[in-house]
Amino acid sequence: MKQEFHLAEALAKHPQSLEVPGNLLMKGGPEDYIGAVLCLRGTLYFKEAHTALVREALCQCFDDFKELAAPSLTWLWREEPPQGKPLTAYAEARPLREMMQAMDEDDHLSFCYTSGKQSRDASGWLFDIYGKRGWQAKKGRGLSVLEFSVPLLYQEQNPLNFLRLFLNFSRRLAAEQGYAGHAFNLSPTSRDSNEPTEAFMAARMPSLDAGTAALLANIPEFKPTRIKTVSWLTVLDQARVEQAGGLAMLRTQLPASHFAFYDYGAGVVIQAGAYPSGGDGDDPKPAAYVLLNHVLKGIRYETVGSLHGGSHDGELRLVGWSADQWLKRLDVNDDDLPAWRTRLLDNEPKLDAANTLPERI
Repeated sequence: MKQEFHLAEALAKHPQSLEVPGNLLMKGGPEDYIGAVLCLRGTLYFKEAHTALVREALCQCFDDFKELAAPSLTWLWREEPPQGKPLTAYAEARPLREMMQAMDEDDHLSFCYTSGKQSRDASGWLFDIYGKRGWQAKKGRGLSVLEFSVPLLYQEQNPLNFLRLFLNFSRRLAAEQGYAGHAFNLSPTSRDSNEPTEAFMAARMPSLDAGTAALLANIPEFKPTRIKTVSWLTVLDQARVEQAGGLAMLRTQLPASHFAFYDYGAGVVIQAGAYPSGGDGDDPKPAAYVLLNHVLKGIRYETVGSLHGGSHDGELRLVGWSADQWLKRLDVNDDDLPAWRTRLLDNEPKLDAANTLPERI
């Protein structure tokens, strides 16, 4: 008789199985630090990060995140801090609210909290703010980013906590677009050297996010009212909902047995499937993601330029054509859609009170 597999037990016994050595696919081979970690990560794009109102909203988000992550947090990285050092041990760092209140609206908001043993280690716990300066916002370059993540073991043990955080953060920040699902967090100080690892894994796991959100936020290709991708959770502000055909149309196309909608004030968050998915043995594309991607394909960016920096020695990167192909990774032919719907309805777990929030609409 085949023994039942318990993911939480396996992760608890072998947490290092989700970690990838630093510089693994770079010339010269691996180095002694953690370059990438598989986790559950959310990304939210929002505006007005230079204002006191939004900065307070970010502090409230971190207050909630700390309730889950504080025992594990070890480091705070900052870019161009107006006061203090770029690196501080978490236990010695001033409160986020205090640091923000001392900043001018034209100071760059850069706060990256991690849980690595070494300061350069990638880690499963992450809270990373990239906020644009006031003068940049006034010139039309005011799209800011919040990324946050939890370890996969934590998600397995607490399946609703991340979902609740993501919905509350979307509401507080009035996010314009966003997504959450499986991703590889990269070293906070050595992203470039670990992007090949992300590119390699993204080619094998279509459910993964890829690319540096802060670098995408204000490039010309990211300006239109479109979306980068879909995932387990996908954020659409009202303008994007209307571009996609309206809420009523979306609800008719996506069966309530496997898709949940949440009103976050500025739009909706769509939950695709009971749990974050990695696909199955027959096809690594998760059925729920494929169907949601098909419905929203018309408002997806046709190109984002590049998701990674340029290659140094021919190593794999998601740049140019390969980045555009990543955007299309969940596309299927129209003739294949019935089979994907059947796979979803027959094989995938249904939504219930154990994997959705009561406020679904």
